[in-house]
Amino acid sequence: MEGNLAKYIAGHNGEKSLQYFYRYLPKQEADIIHNIRIKHMEFFFQVDTLIITSKFIILLEIKNYIGDLFFDDKYGQLIRISSKGREIFEDPIQQVKRQSFHLTQVLEQHKIPRIPIETLVVITNPRTFVDSSETYKNALKLVIKSPMLLSKYEEFNAHYKKDVLLMKERKKIKRLLMKLNEPYNPDILSYYGIDKSELITGVLCSKCNTQMNRINANWECAVCFHTSKTAHVGALRDYALIISTDITNKECKDFLHLSTSMQAYYLLNSLNLPYTGTSRRTRTYQLDSLIT
Repeated sequence: MEGNLAKYIAGHNGEKSLQYFYRYLPKQEADIIHNIRIKHMEFFFQVDTLIITSKFIILLEIKNYIGDLFFDDKYGQLIRISSKGREIFEDPIQQVKRQSFHLTQVLEQHKIPRIPIETLVVITNPRTFVDSSETYKNALKLVIKSPMLLSKYEEFNAHYKKDVLLMKERKKIKRLLMKLNEPYNPDILSYYGIDKSELITGVLCSKCNTQMNRINANWECAVCFHTSKTAHVGALRDYALIISTDITNKECKDFLHLSTSMQAYYLLNSLNLPYTGTSRRTRTYQLDSLIT
C-alpha cells in the first residue's frame, strides 16, 4: 500500500510540475484535458494529458522517474538504474502509441473529423539522466524533458498548416472525452485484502490522531483537548473513500462511535446530502459531494 502510494505521489508531482510549462502554451489555441480513462475494445486506456488544437492533438505520457533511464528498442523496455538497483519497466513509447490508437478509434466512432495525433513521453524530473539505443530513433524524437514541451508544440504547429477542427468541434471533443471518462475507483478493501473489521473507526483528532468524543454538539479530544464542530466531516470522507459513498444512519452511528442514531441523523442531515428513502430509518445518504 505504501509502495503504491509512493508511485501515485510521484506521478501526481510529475503532472503537477508540468503546470508551470503548460502556461507557455497559447491558451486560445489549445484545450488541455488531464487524467482521462476510457473504455474501448472491452478494456480501459488511460491518458495523462491531452492538448487539443485545431490542427493536431498531442498525447502526453508523463513519467516522474528518478535515476538513469535507458530506452531499449531491441526488447521494448525501459531500464532504470537508481539507488534501488536495476529495474525494468514497460517502454512508455509503446504505451503512448497504444493510447493514440485507442483515442483515434474512439474519435472516429463518434464522427469526429480525423485529426493528427502526436505522442510524447515527458520525463519531468530535471535530475533524471535519459539515454537510448543508437538505433532507437523514436526515443530521440518522442522522449523529452518538461522544458522542451513548448518547442515541441511549436514544431508540430509549424508542421501542420491546415485547421481540421473548428472551435466548437474542439469543445465537442473535450465534452465527449469528459463524458466517456470513467475514473478508476476500485474497492480499496478488496484490492488490498483488508477486512472491514480491521479499520480504525471513529472521529480522529486532527492534532494528535486520537479518538474524539461527541460532547455537547462538539467533538473533544481527551488527550490534547482540541475541539471541533466539523471533525466528523473528515471521518465521513474517509468512509466514502474506503468503504462506500452510501451510508445509513445506523452505519454512521457505528462508524463515528455515536450514542444514538438520532445523533447520526442530525449530523448527516446538517450536511445537506442527497438521500433516498422516505423515513429516517430507511434513509441512505450519498457522500459523493464530500470527495469531489
